[in-house]
Amino acid sequence: MSAVPTDLPETPPATPAAAYSIPRLREVLSAYYRRSTALAFVLLVADIALFGVAEWLVARSGSLALQLLGGVLATTAIVRLFIIGHDACHGSLTDHDLLNKILGWIAFLPSLTPYSLWRVGHNVVHHGFNNLKGRDFVWEPLDPSEFAALSPARRLLERVYRSAFGPLPYYLIEIWWKKLYFPGKAHAPGKRAEFKWDSTLVTVFAALWVAGLAIYSPAGIGATTLAIIVGFVAPFLVWTWTIGFVVYLHHTHPDVVWYADKSSWLKAQGILHGTVRYKIRPYWNILLHNIMEHAAHHLDARIPLYRLKAAQAELARLVPDIPVIELSMRTYWRTVRECKLFDFERRVWVTFQAASRGRA
Repeated sequence: MSAVPTDLPETPPATPAAAYSIPRLREVLSAYYRRSTALAFVLLVADIALFGVAEWLVARSGSLALQLLGGVLATTAIVRLFIIGHDACHGSLTDHDLLNKILGWIAFLPSLTPYSLWRVGHNVVHHGFNNLKGRDFVWEPLDPSEFAALSPARRLLERVYRSAFGPLPYYLIEIWWKKLYFPGKAHAPGKRAEFKWDSTLVTVFAALWVAGLAIYSPAGIGATTLAIIVGFVAPFLVWTWTIGFVVYLHHTHPDVVWYADKSSWLKAQGILHGTVRYKIRPYWNILLHNIMEHAAHHLDARIPLYRLKAAQAELARLVPDIPVIELSMRTYWRTVRECKLFDFERRVWVTFQAASRGRA
């Protein structure tokens, strides 16, 4: 599924960081653009089937153990479907624009992600300016002076966001609620009708989802409530934590730099070096549709998910100075411990405690 294509062009040898260019790397990786509509359908149908079986187990199995299994499988399906929708939204899942849009709409529904709002916030803003302060809003760090100027309540919230358990509340509040689901004037990227229609679509889907669990679960308020919690509430919350966690890992690490001005960002090739590539177990890569092969994806989002692994291997050969980090609880805790605020003058991460001492 992610084998290296046989029709590769001749590629240059590995070079030091100063010698390559983003356009040249994209030219080389264009060999991995080849898409398969049939494979895209197989992946989508398989994950929709997984979601359907999971919800059936929750609603109809009559066994608490099978219901809990259904909840786990539903969460897995939501994550996998979102990644497929993410590819479709980039236009990289198939070669057909309209089909990508339709498949993206469908795949995004279980994660309650409005397609058009995700496309603008993710494709245009995040991919266009990742790790550039004032443009990329995803896990954008505050500098110590900004943090000091916040109200006590907001400082507390920032501490929660930057804690080990922060991905859930951060993504739920700052991304999904504020920017994706019927965003208010302060966060909406315009007044296009499709934004409201897509938010309405996921609302209708959520209502049908809950209604289906209520109708098909055994009679009784307790059984119905349990089915809704296990089949809807818990999968959505765990999915929310998962996407918040994954995006945090992609762009937050003690060695990853954020930039306050565009010229410095361009000079440092922030679009490539503002991402982290984690080494994970092969089965996690399969489970997550290769989403952790993030450097290649950020360099060129036209590469479909089923060719990302091969493209990442080629990118690593061409640019050996891209760091590869073994993902473990130790590396995560180190990142959470050290990456609280960012000093944009010195271009280093600082802790809340260090920032407080600096003000004293």
